[in-house]
Amino acid sequence: MKFSAAIAAAVFSIAPAFAADWAPEINAVTLAAVELTAPALTEKAVPQVLLEKAVPQVLLEKAVPKDGQNYSGAEELLIKEFGVTGIGLDIPESEVMRQTTYYPNAFCFEHALRQALMNLLEDYSSPTSPLARELSAMGALEKPSKSELKSARQKLSSTLNRRDSFVSLVRPYKQYQPQNGETVEQNWIFFLRLEGNFYWAIVDRSGEKAPYVYGMN
Repeated sequence: MKFSAAIAAAVFSIAPAFAADWAPEINAVTLAAVELTAPALTEKAVPQVLLEKAVPQVLLEKAVPKDGQNYSGAEELLIKEFGVTGIGLDIPESEVMRQTTYYPNAFCFEHALRQALMNLLEDYSSPTSPLARELSAMGALEKPSKSELKSARQKLSSTLNRRDSFVSLVRPYKQYQPQNGETVEQNWIFFLRLEGNFYWAIVDRSGEKAPYVYGMN
């Protein structure tokens, strides 16, 4: 016992000598610093500065559809049906399965994503939607011509294919919560970042309401 105590005393006596070159001191302060995380955004409207902090650049560099690191159904739909291969994705299979299992759904995830993307590329009724903003940038009137719509949709499709664009399946009570307070329990919700602007595509799980897309005001 005396010999063991002597060894322990020797170890603790030399610890300060090499601790600075090896690792930071482990105490209540350093542990608190390691465990500290940013608070999750609520489902209420959030200031843009807070949302920007919730979308760090590293998230915008996640795997693209061709990488095979996200839910395969989402990757296949983006590539084969919409020709989108460059957008950054955050659609893990585990979350797709969780929302499929725990919430009442009238249709599968793939159909929800399809509706969201179709609405994104076709509906300009909301002035904050991506398509409406593309038309506005072109100087199109309230009722754009077919050629104007075609040009705006082509531009939007091109934007979707950029690596700095990003789409995420929204989780309950986590980051990316929609500005207008829609809930994951009742909707498939997709968060998008396109050309520095933030959007939400909302697809009613029951299928009773038409899907829609809007952007941060």
